[in-house]
Amino acid sequence: MLNKVMLIGRLCADPETRFTTSGSQVSNFRLAADRKFKDKNGELKRDTLFVRIVTWGNVAKKVSDYLTKGSLVYVEGRLSIRSVDKNDQKVWYTEVIANSVMFLDKKALSSSTKENELPDEEYDFVPEEIEEIP
Repeated sequence: MLNKVMLIGRLCADPETRFTTSGSQVSNFRLAADRKFKDKNGELKRDTLFVRIVTWGNVAKKVSDYLTKGSLVYVEGRLSIRSVDKNDQKVWYTEVIANSVMFLDKKALSSSTKENELPDEEYDFVPEEIEEIP
């Protein structure tokens, strides 16, 4: 079985960061990924996909420290679909649980390397309390 997602896009807003009751950091953001194509008349069209991205641990810390609305990133992770009961109704969420986030903007790269940190490190982090994410 294979569950792998790779996306390049820009953040729709600044990341939102929270901590679980056990102290694990989680940062969420929405990513806008474009697909350009020509329609049957040869006109150039753009289709934008908005994807919710969830990061944990060290990846979440770097995301919250260095990324802002409009930042260009490469995200690699796995697709997750979960449900939450809200007001006696089941609400479904489709999101990408990111294993790694690579910063593609020069601005984020330069601020990251100033502190001798590489922004594209990969982490295998398994969240303990995923049910706490709304």
